[in-house]
Amino acid sequence: MDTTITYTNDIIGFVQRLRKRLSIAEQLSFETTSPYTKLKALCPTRWTVKVGSMYSLLKNYEVIKDVLDTVIDEKDKSGTTTNGYLQQMNQFQYYFGLKLGNLIFSATEQVSCTIQRVDNCLQDVLYSVETVLKYFERIRNGEQFNQFYKQVIKEAKQLVNEPKLPRQRRAPKRYDEGSNPHTFNSSEDYFRNEYFEPIDIIINTLQKRFKQSTFSLLCKVEQFLIQVSNSTYDTKQNKDDLDNIHDFLENDIVIDHLKIECLMINDYFKLIINQKQWGTKKITKISTICDLMNEVVGKNMFHEFDKLIRLYLTTASAERAFSTLNRLKNSIRSTMHQEHLNYCLIARIYKEKIDGIDHIDICTIFIQSNERRQAYFGSFAELLQ
Repeated sequence: MDTTITYTNDIIGFVQRLRKRLSIAEQLSFETTSPYTKLKALCPTRWTVKVGSMYSLLKNYEVIKDVLDTVIDEKDKSGTTTNGYLQQMNQFQYYFGLKLGNLIFSATEQVSCTIQRVDNCLQDVLYSVETVLKYFERIRNGEQFNQFYKQVIKEAKQLVNEPKLPRQRRAPKRYDEGSNPHTFNSSEDYFRNEYFEPIDIIINTLQKRFKQSTFSLLCKVEQFLIQVSNSTYDTKQNKDDLDNIHDFLENDIVIDHLKIECLMINDYFKLIINQKQWGTKKITKISTICDLMNEVVGKNMFHEFDKLIRLYLTTASAERAFSTLNRLKNSIRSTMHQEHLNYCLIARIYKEKIDGIDHIDICTIFIQSNERRQAYFGSFAELLQ
């Protein structure tokens, strides 16, 4: 799949680089009555532009091959480059990779767009991830592969060569571990492996990222916020909810103050909704709570509740650095260079490890590193006495 992405990026960039090649594509499309649509550039590092680029190349596959065949006679360096691109486009393996990439990324980019929406709540994100996981688990079977493989062969019949096994490459002796590399009995077995491998990687990655214990705790926090916002806080009924998220609140929230604020937050939200005539009967999303808490009165009056919302919105495990940076004030960011900020972030992110370091040893090593510091600071142990 990585080879397919690389060649797709190179081929589209090669055609788009000169207006002359685009004119050839438009002219060939007019002469051969083959439809030509604008190619879309591929950015390998972005989440939501791969499928559009691959689909545009699939739709213009025959036209782009004709363009490369026309440009191949040029006597400069581009002629040699074109020959390599044309050979790649004539291979069934590349066409299969394009079709497989279109199948996979059409689903992953859909969930990526959903995750990046501003008005999302955590539950929506988890539902979308669970949906795409079910989709990949459904297409990961022999029957689905057979249907996909037959369809690709049918479409590629007039465009590329027949499917074949890649040439077996013998590893250098210094890498030889004594066992023979796996050999496939047929081209279908080879492409079956090519089909299952990226799907397995995606499933494992999504499960590793979104099946963490942190998300279950955040879901409980989200449910608590929505529940308290819709009904008056009950000290008996909601006590269990607070106990469930105690680990999340500890050391950051004054729980006694939070309980008092939860007794009034529902009345405050009703007042704001009536004043602004929003017509909201029931709060179902965290974004609605954030809009209601944007009032200055709300932030000052419900300080612990506002802090709980901010902790919930900025808590992440895989992007700890970004979450911590979001919590820093802009004034702090604007008063130091990036290198200094990075050191502060490392100390903040790994504060548990920092707490375990002996400060006396650090100061002693710092002072004893040169004679000037020793003359200025003296013995750090003596300063403590």
